[in-house]
Amino acid sequence: MKLTAKIASLGALAAVKFLGRRIPVAVRMEITNRCPNKCSYCNVWNTRAEDPSRETLFSVLGQLRDLGTRKVSFSGGEPLLREDIGEIIDRCAALGISPEMNSRGTYIEKRLAGLKNLDLLKVSVDGPEEVHDALSNRAGAYRDCIKAIEAAKAAGIRVSIATTITRHNVGHLDFILGLAKRYGIRAAFQPLKPLYRGVGGEQMKELYPAPEEYRRQVARLAELKADGCAGYMRNSLIGLRHIQGWPDYPRLDCSAGKLFCIIDTDGTLYPCDRVSYSGKLPNCFELGVEKALNSAPPVKCGGCGFCGSLELNFLYNFRLGTLKEVLWLLK
Repeated sequence: MKLTAKIASLGALAAVKFLGRRIPVAVRMEITNRCPNKCSYCNVWNTRAEDPSRETLFSVLGQLRDLGTRKVSFSGGEPLLREDIGEIIDRCAALGISPEMNSRGTYIEKRLAGLKNLDLLKVSVDGPEEVHDALSNRAGAYRDCIKAIEAAKAAGIRVSIATTITRHNVGHLDFILGLAKRYGIRAAFQPLKPLYRGVGGEQMKELYPAPEEYRRQVARLAELKADGCAGYMRNSLIGLRHIQGWPDYPRLDCSAGKLFCIIDTDGTLYPCDRVSYSGKLPNCFELGVEKALNSAPPVKCGGCGFCGSLELNFLYNFRLGTLKEVLWLLK
């Protein structure tokens, strides 16, 4: 993202904060629920839904451009399952929106040629091979991630790692950081929190790390961030100190549904997909994006540690210690 676009993004933040406008600077678009993995902390793969058509996605992207969106993260499911993923990315880039993608890397070799306009590939890695494959419930899942990192790097595509901290990998965060160092990329660490319509109940409880061990390991990440490893972490130092308090967080005014939102495969617009809603949410495919966004309910939440939204929320609250990390994401 060029300097002028970054300045425009900061201007949008001010307009949202002081004028009460809704400008979805960052949007995550779920473009398929299909996935070869069956990750323990995710239920999307078990949610039946048709993929939105390419034409529908193109229409939504055009509306987002008109509303001031600067970054779209394509997600799923596994977006690389879509044969037209390259065309979707190309249209996004042609509209002047920075395209990113969340992936676990499966099918990277088939789709790599179509990713030339991708600005950032965010690869989900949960730990060493045995830990990652167990959480993915699929042998070979870790190797797919490594292939994706190496292939994207070789193609000149920026790469980062995203790691959700669970009981099974809380003792392997040094491994993730070491992986980031090995490939010269950044890792984002975030605590586990149920997705709306996702895994819940006893199964989720089994995945939570012991709070004492979690806090000890995140405190170590904060020490490393302050002591020479800053270039290998997407989390800001204030962000790491914030999530160290999990499951309780300091108060932070949230910009969900104002500066960012999520659009599901069926067009449902979530201000945030990590909270529950009592009524039916607005649908972009039925109402159009602007009307759906303006109809979205306010978010009532005790706080979260999701890296992307958290860092944006710090800026929204004028905590400028996260400015460097947010501008890196807006590159």
